[in-house]
Amino acid sequence: MILQLLDVLIGLALVYLIFSTAASIAVELLETRLRRRGRMLERGIAEILTRINGSAGAPDDTTVQTMVRQFYESPFVYSLYEGAYTPQGGKLPSAIPSTRFVGALLALAEQHATFRDAANTMLKTSGLSLVDSDAKVRAALAAYFDESMARVTGWYRRHAQTALLAIGAVIAVAVNADTLQIVRTLSQDDALRAKIVATAINMPSAAAPTTPVCDDATLACEQKLAQRVGQQLALADNLGLPLGWHGVGLPACTPPSGGTACSKGQALLQGALFVASKVIGLALTALMTTLGAPFWFELLKGLIRTRNIAEQATTVIEGVAKRRRTNAGVPRSAVAVGRSDPDADQAAAKVRGRKALRPPQP
Repeated sequence: MILQLLDVLIGLALVYLIFSTAASIAVELLETRLRRRGRMLERGIAEILTRINGSAGAPDDTTVQTMVRQFYESPFVYSLYEGAYTPQGGKLPSAIPSTRFVGALLALAEQHATFRDAANTMLKTSGLSLVDSDAKVRAALAAYFDESMARVTGWYRRHAQTALLAIGAVIAVAVNADTLQIVRTLSQDDALRAKIVATAINMPSAAAPTTPVCDDATLACEQKLAQRVGQQLALADNLGLPLGWHGVGLPACTPPSGGTACSKGQALLQGALFVASKVIGLALTALMTTLGAPFWFELLKGLIRTRNIAEQATTVIEGVAKRRRTNAGVPRSAVAVGRSDPDADQAAAKVRGRKALRPPQP
């Protein structure tokens, strides 16, 4: 029973691992086409400058927009993207090294008072100013930039989590990956369960799943990502699970005990329960994909280790029980043939001695 439960959990973890990997790659494919990272980074740069200019009493949004443009058009940054700078454009860099940020800021500070004030405002948090040593100034500005980019990372993670849920739902519905149906199938089909467990045992021997990242939005990279998604879906299809919508429909109504046919109300109720079960099963699959492939990979390894221990313990327990059953089925006299029982012999001798000492009856 315990091994069967572990096998079902291993099968589920494997399914979630495959679909989480496919969804993560699909999110990266979507990001490559939409270039959301670059737009969020631009928004983060604008917020840094807005916050600093606000604290320094700087003017309005026009000034900030001008500063953002000057920043992106500086030699330290424009080499990171193609073409001319366009606000919220699709060619903006998805990452800017802190050294590039510091170099652009200091170069612009020599030309524009707004950037000079911005740099001094950043340095105040470290008790420095532009007149201090160059090494200290650069280190402090780089630290300030890295801390500010943590907010941008948070924005992107929330966006990626939402996209992962949406794509997970699309995949679950597209392939009919119903968690409840998968559990029922794994619980009832011993051969399929054994096959999937064997497949899962071979997977953790490889490296942890990673999502490829496209630094450039090229057609070749997009095709590679699309191919990886297809490979994951093909792997899921080869497991032999009840995936796909072919032949899926409302089940025939089962009449109640003692009845010969379902009433209209009973048919509607059973149909509604089937639809509700299907929706819940698909929603569970979509939600589980948001935990990410690394989570399911580590959980799968842990479940396999637990199964190995449980299997060894079960083997030992069954061996002991088998020996007990074998011994219980053999008569005691047969067990004692060819050998004496010292305890029994001693007890018999004592009985004989007592009988010998007993006085004869008159």
